Amino acid sequence: MGKRKSLPKSTRFEVFKRDSFTCQYCGRSAPDVILEVDHIVPVASGGTDDVVNLVTSCRDCNRGKGARELSDDAVIKKQKAQLDDLNAKREQAEMMAQWRKMLQDVISSQVDAIADYITCITGSWLSAEGERNMRTLIRRFGFQEVYTATEIAFEKYYHDDDASWEYAFSKIGGICYNRKFRGCEDWV
Repeated sequence: MGKRKSLPKSTRFEVFKRDSFTCQYCGRSAPDVILEVDHIVPVASGGTDDVVNLVTSCRDCNRGKGARELSDDAVIKKQKAQLDDLNAKREQAEMMAQWRKMLQDVISSQVDAIADYITCITGSWLSAEGERNMRTLIRRFGFQEVYTATEIAFEKYYHDDDASWEYAFSKIGGICYNRKFRGCEDWV
């Protein structure tokens, strides 16, 4: 048996974080107890310093255990529970990513609907910047409000020329704001 090296602080910290700063044998946690990192398979029996062979233990449990492997399957159950938790977190992350993609698709179709309305009225298309502005307005005020404000802006300010198109488009955000926060129907 060679001389045993102490674990780096970064490794100990990762094990503590993974185990929620809780002794995996008795369930006590910091700061009520002093935590140590225990080798599941003891170094004396050929255990390594791999994180999968390390577990958070309070000083009492670790010192009482010594260089023996525990005969019960408490550690294996804890590791299984951790794997189950990690799997659940992964699934939730995947669901959130899918939800965000669906939300982006919905917003894209809403931008397309407003762009189609503007094109029908004016014969002009929204630029990429115009689409980005619409996305921002939809996120802030909601699709129905932005659509209504677009109708109001183009009915009131568009006069079949480029300058009035730009002016009408620039009024959409103000109309949304005034309708929502000032209770005005179309005042800008």
